[in-house]
Amino acid sequence: MRQHTVIAPGIVRLRPTGDLGSDVQQLLRRVRTEAVVAVSSPMRLENHYALGHLAVRELMGTGKRIRLLYSPDFLDSRDRRPLLEDSTLGPKIRVSSHDFQNTFIIDRHAAVLWSGAGAKHPYMVMVRDPALIGAIHQFATMTWESAARLASRPGFGRAEFDERDLAVLDALNSGLKDEVAARRLEVSLRTYRRYVAELMVRLEVSTRFQVGVRAAQLGLIG
Repeated sequence: MRQHTVIAPGIVRLRPTGDLGSDVQQLLRRVRTEAVVAVSSPMRLENHYALGHLAVRELMGTGKRIRLLYSPDFLDSRDRRPLLEDSTLGPKIRVSSHDFQNTFIIDRHAAVLWSGAGAKHPYMVMVRDPALIGAIHQFATMTWESAARLASRPGFGRAEFDERDLAVLDALNSGLKDEVAARRLEVSLRTYRRYVAELMVRLEVSTRFQVGVRAAQLGLIG
């Protein structure tokens, strides 16, 4: 990856090499103490996904602090089974449906932002202005802290929830009484409450309020 154009003081447009996977590795290998990696847009290159996680594991092996933030759309575009089976990488990953920019933050000294797949005007820029990096880092870390943890088992993509699951979530989100929700779903009150209990287990929460929060974080409800 080479510098291409200085946009403003502390902001440089980068010219990718054409191999995004290699570019990702180069960026992550610059990390000395910590890195935040936020990916919201699905990427076309599977190589980026594999090589990126390989570089992350290398950093973790040397004691670097790593935080990975993904959108539900990004996870839905990938096979998440390797993540779920990786006891070291999984805890570093959080999932948020809130809007955020594709970003690498390296040691709070540099941040790289890039466009997602399908962008009309693709870009990749590096920010070195301390004030901007501070703001980017604060937003990314606060989003990471408030985001849902990666599930310890499959079942957290919208495609993995059927119409019944989504109907129950919608009923809970709408504040319907159990009796009303059960009639809407055309099931018994006991069956509806069992559906709710099953969703609480799948979403790894202990209250109905937490069901709504977690479902919203995962993009399952508006």
